Amino acid sequence: MNPGLPHLAIAWLILLALLLLEVAATLLVPGRITPGLVLASGIAMVVVVGFAFMRLRGSASLAQAFVVAALFWLAVLLGLGSMDPLTRTDYPVAVSRPM
Repeated sequence: MNPGLPHLAIAWLILLALLLLEVAATLLVPGRITPGLVLASGIAMVVVVGFAFMRLRGSASLAQAFVVAALFWLAVLLGLGSMDPLTRTDYPVAVSRPM
């Protein structure tokens, strides 16, 4: 048996628990706290994948620098991509009636 297999199985179970938290927060918790719970769960998933599956703790410093740079650009792109839906407003248009 592979010695790293229990470690990966635990990480997978943690990811499943975080997914369950996201689904439960979406379906069961109404209100303004839901996006915060989903965002926190997503960030926790990224951390678990980074440290368990990608083994960032034992990697070289150059690889860690690339991870930091990639996360920075991901934040920039997600920020720019979310500006349109977050700032969009609907303007009412007059309905023309046929004569």
